Amino acid sequence: MSQSLAVDEPAAVRTPWIWPVLVLAFYHAVAIGAFQILNVLVEPIKASIQVSDTQYSLIQGLAVAVFASMFGVPAAIVADRGRRRSVVITGVLIWSAATLACAFSRSFEQFFAARMAVGLGEALLFPAALSIIADVAPPNRFASAVGLFGCGGPVGTAAALIGGGWMVGHQTEVAHAWPTLYGEVWRTTFLICAAAGAVAVGLLLTIAEPRRHRMASAGPATGLGATLAFLGQRRGLFAGVSGGMLALSFCAFATSAWAPTVLVRDHGLNYAQAGRITGLAAMLGGVGGAWLVGLATDWAGAGGRRDGPILVAIGVAALIGLTITAAVLWPSANGAAAFLFLNYALLGMPTVLGGVALQQISPPPMRAQVMAIQVLLVNLLALSAGPWAVATLTDKLFASAKAVGWSLAWADALAAAAAIVALMLSRRAFAAMRAADQR
Repeated sequence: MSQSLAVDEPAAVRTPWIWPVLVLAFYHAVAIGAFQILNVLVEPIKASIQVSDTQYSLIQGLAVAVFASMFGVPAAIVADRGRRRSVVITGVLIWSAATLACAFSRSFEQFFAARMAVGLGEALLFPAALSIIADVAPPNRFASAVGLFGCGGPVGTAAALIGGGWMVGHQTEVAHAWPTLYGEVWRTTFLICAAAGAVAVGLLLTIAEPRRHRMASAGPATGLGATLAFLGQRRGLFAGVSGGMLALSFCAFATSAWAPTVLVRDHGLNYAQAGRITGLAAMLGGVGGAWLVGLATDWAGAGGRRDGPILVAIGVAALIGLTITAAVLWPSANGAAAFLFLNYALLGMPTVLGGVALQQISPPPMRAQVMAIQVLLVNLLALSAGPWAVATLTDKLFASAKAVGWSLAWADALAAAAAIVALMLSRRAFAAMRAADQR
């Protein structure tokens, strides 16, 4: 390999890593919470601004993907060359303002535009955050550190589903106790999310920009052209790893977008009950899953398995397909909720596994850019297509709102199968590249 990845510094000279990772995990939780809150506000928002299931899915997915796709890579180039903390703080400020704008939206067009700006803020977080984590965490704890960061996703999901579901189920009490916009409680939830963003800014100011790892040879060019050339030289490997993780992300976005609605439409629950069930599943299962998958990947690496992230991801894909199918087909609400708990434990894992795998095969001066390209693909393909595919199958193929469960099962099962194939094809090349870089 012409560009050596890094010579790792001794753990003793590294800066403390727990606090920076926890702060980044908090912002991750806030960002994911504001994204997931839409999944328990389906009916109130649809009634308020008069949109269809398909239009709502565009607000959930495509709207966020637009600006994220446009600005994620340029922001990563800045992060690779300059201060990554500043990139993240800028993202929080933009994201908070856009979330506030969601609260004041009165039409599909206004809501869509506000969500576009939300996507920009979210795009600035992930590539820069993973690059920071790679420089503060000890090499033998990298996957665990990414797992801790990944725990922010399910924590945010749980807060959104439980809190948002409770507010919808207690609209009268909330309206009396809290100031509401235009008399609609769903708007108040976005005000709360924007306030959480302000807290995130304060916490980010407590961490310092970490020192970058020393390179084994003269540092390679860090422009986008050099990064694309690097990826092009190894296109088979990166296509397999990236494609497999994209398919897993598709499952995560499709399930998180429509699982609460499956419980409402197929099992007769209300959104407060569905939010409580899926929120607890995200909190307990998702946090545990994200942390455990990081530990498992580190354990596999300690045992000499250089393809550890790929093997773990293949197992996760198989379990996602099985658990969502069982959740949809199970006749009782309790049984469906139990399988959803297992499924939610898996949904935070693609973030961890994708971050670890792609960082392990990317040179340090390109890490943020490689992750930004992956985030771009996640936004364009997984985030946009996941919720949309389920809605389209429901509206067009099955032509029945009651068929949303079947739509979700088919979408996730096919995506999980695609992930397994892509990851199997890239496993040996991944292990060979890691072996060559560690010589």
